[in-house]
Amino acid sequence: MNSKKRNRPSAGHKGTKKSGITQVIGQIKQVVSKKCRSWHIVLDPSEESPLNGECLTLYAHTTGKRVVCPCCGKPTSTVHSYRLRKIQCTEWLGHHTTLILKTRHMVCTNKDCGKKFFAEPLAMTHPYGRHTHEVEERIRHEALCQTARKASETLAMQHIQISASACIRVLRLLGRVNPEVRTSGFVGLDDFAKWKGHKYMCVIVDHYTREVLAVFDSRYGQEITDWLKSHPEIKVVTRDGSQSYASVISAASELIMQISDRFHLMQALKRDAVEPIKALLGQRKQNTAYPYPSEDEAYRYILGDICEMGDAKHRDRVKTYYEVRRLKDEGKTIAETARLLGIKSQKVYKALNMDTSKVLSTEQKLAMKAARDMARIINAGCITPSTVVKRLEGKVPSSIVHRCMRSLSERYKVLREEVRIHNKALGEQKKTISVRESTIWKYIVTGETTSKKLLKLHETHPEVEQVILTCINFRKMLHDEDDAPTMDEWLNEAGACPLKEIRGFAEYIRKDRKAVELACQTSFNNGLLEGTVNKAKAIKRSMFNRAKPEVLRAKMLYSGLKWGWNYHPN
Repeated sequence: MNSKKRNRPSAGHKGTKKSGITQVIGQIKQVVSKKCRSWHIVLDPSEESPLNGECLTLYAHTTGKRVVCPCCGKPTSTVHSYRLRKIQCTEWLGHHTTLILKTRHMVCTNKDCGKKFFAEPLAMTHPYGRHTHEVEERIRHEALCQTARKASETLAMQHIQISASACIRVLRLLGRVNPEVRTSGFVGLDDFAKWKGHKYMCVIVDHYTREVLAVFDSRYGQEITDWLKSHPEIKVVTRDGSQSYASVISAASELIMQISDRFHLMQALKRDAVEPIKALLGQRKQNTAYPYPSEDEAYRYILGDICEMGDAKHRDRVKTYYEVRRLKDEGKTIAETARLLGIKSQKVYKALNMDTSKVLSTEQKLAMKAARDMARIINAGCITPSTVVKRLEGKVPSSIVHRCMRSLSERYKVLREEVRIHNKALGEQKKTISVRESTIWKYIVTGETTSKKLLKLHETHPEVEQVILTCINFRKMLHDEDDAPTMDEWLNEAGACPLKEIRGFAEYIRKDRKAVELACQTSFNNGLLEGTVNKAKAIKRSMFNRAKPEVLRAKMLYSGLKWGWNYHPN
């Protein structure tokens, strides 16, 4: 009877665990009750609040008797039916929380109202919403700041269940259209590649607020003109040297001042000046490449040599056969063919009804089968018969290959000899001065150089010195330096420049003269737009270059904004 008692768990062990869960639920209910008062809802004490793992489900119903009709504004208390709405809330004490809300569908008692039934509006979410405003704000913030998959994982750690596809849908809804904004009156526009070489988009940025105002699906279009027309407060628009942008802005308003970007102007000058200057200095010896026939040209030469095989009588027979075939393909009759070739009609008729195998010799048939392969080999860079024989791997005897390439070899031997003589003459020319492109461009940009070769240009190449001085004067004029020439003086100087590329650049400046003059007189530029374009590239890379225009627009427009809880694109 005095046996040892077994250590058994107390009978209230499970009850203790349940009481702990109940205590957690009670604490959550107290916190939720305070929040529910601001939402005009009340927790339903008759319903249990099960806690399954990390998920907590709360039941509530709306308060108040009278609801205002959204159509006519008349209050009503007549209930048509009750509906349950499942709304995801923010976490409570580290638990994922779902609110099952009992809402009412009301009947409008106003006979003149066109809306007979309407749903009771809720303060915590928008119509048909499945998340509270706080949850939607977090979803938008995370989806805008990172990729959809990372946003879904981050929200899961905040006890908000949403898939990556749902995050993408939120952004697409957000970026459907450009928002209505108010500008400072000073904006800039530039394009960037959505799909490089195929599809480009346009972005407009405010110079003072430094915010992206609009993103368009196309680079040039009526939508950009309409957007500019809808903002009459715009006074200044900066752009690159594109004449398409100039016409788009002019179509919106003739009062808008257009300013060309100085960086793009200098890059255009670099493109038109540095390479031609190197050519004037003779630094680039243009060696001519050895010519090779095209596949069709080689095939024609080979067919000509195949027809020349055999004795004179056989060659005439083959030539007549192919000439008759050619004239027939051109639509000539037998009589016309006989008259053109100076032969009898019977001979023409016989040639038309003769099979090719009976006309060609055995060697010609073998060469004809390999003619197209030989043409491809020759076009690939094998011009000598011995090389062609090796590439054919014994399919055709060497004698036939040499015979088929006789005319082609003779013709291109002469052409290649001319190229060889030309390139040899270039190599024997006296060496000229050697100056790097970067050194030439640094001299144009700064006006200073340590290169002795450039400093002696007035002695060795006076025409090159004149071109460089013209470029330096344009840089001074563009940056409004003290000793800079006027626009008319520079245009006259560039018009007398010996380099045709500089004269073409001056003509381009003349067409866009007003925008260039404003660039010289003001401090506005497109540097802010270049930074925005780099941001767009980073967004595309972060989304593995799969961001649709709506997603890209949403990320560029809203990623830097602070959201209000009541924002909804609808």
